[in-house]
Amino acid sequence: MTIRYPAALTATSTFAVTAPSSGVPTSLHARVYKAKKQLEQLCDHVIIGETVWTQKAARSCTAEIRANELMRFMTDSSIDAVMPPWGGELLVQVLPKLDWEKLANSKPTWLIGYSDTSTLLCSYTLQTNIASAHATNFFDLHMDKLDETTKQWHNMLSAPSRKNLVQHSSSMYQSSWDALFEQDDASGFDLDSSTHWKSTTGNSVSFTGRLIGGCLNTLTVIAGTKYAPIEKWRNGFKENTIVYLEWSDWRAAEVYRNLWHLRELGWFDGASGAVFGRPARSTSTEDYAIEQMIHEFADEIGLPIIYDADIGHMPPQLTMINGALATISCQDGSGKLTYME
Repeated sequence: MTIRYPAALTATSTFAVTAPSSGVPTSLHARVYKAKKQLEQLCDHVIIGETVWTQKAARSCTAEIRANELMRFMTDSSIDAVMPPWGGELLVQVLPKLDWEKLANSKPTWLIGYSDTSTLLCSYTLQTNIASAHATNFFDLHMDKLDETTKQWHNMLSAPSRKNLVQHSSSMYQSSWDALFEQDDASGFDLDSSTHWKSTTGNSVSFTGRLIGGCLNTLTVIAGTKYAPIEKWRNGFKENTIVYLEWSDWRAAEVYRNLWHLRELGWFDGASGAVFGRPARSTSTEDYAIEQMIHEFADEIGLPIIYDADIGHMPPQLTMINGALATISCQDGSGKLTYME
């Protein structure tokens, strides 16, 4: 089995923005227009779907409307990439309403985003064997000055070949979103903290495998269902996997329970290692710290774990292409991701 990659993005590509999870409240519509304008500097055309403009009851609109718009964009041969505005809470409602056979037989289309969007990305890759991109959200593009790490999303997806393309860890990251949303016109992420990748080995570590993962808060919900056939997908390749995960708003024990759930479902079987993003708004459970939990879990699965990596809800983040073969390494607080095909 081989991964199918969507065509490389070009200056003539068409993007569609749809909200299969949360839409954008009226107070932030101006930033959607600005993100559209910024993205149009990289491509020929940007279509904004109707679902983007509404938000009620923790979702953009009904599951049927969300699914229909997503299917329309994903099966339109003139559309090259689909980017939700951001994540949300209830993307799972859409999964049963999608025509997965039709998606698998349609022209491969880039799906791009993170948070609840990763529920769709991971399921899409596992069920169709088409690569997807865990990267910055469309909404983030409204900012005038994206940092070098964030800007790599377009470089990674526009390259004719990703073989030997390298991404490096950031130098600084954003510890809180508060300042960004307090500004009417943010120029860029509020990068206020020094990036420092770590590993459970305590020294330099490197491993190679096919990337698969996303947001633990949402992937743990679809794990073990027909929407996440990890074992069948993994067995189609001779290479190991690299499982990458990030989470937000969970205490250490909650994170552990959900990692345990994935372990019991075989998500770490056949893996060469795991990568965890910076935990956003995560705290200890009593005296059980996040870092202790990560080291404990690494011992249980018998794999090295790189953690505090540039993935997830504390930007900036690397572009992790689900299904792609890559090598990831960590040494002296810095990290590197190299695509092998």
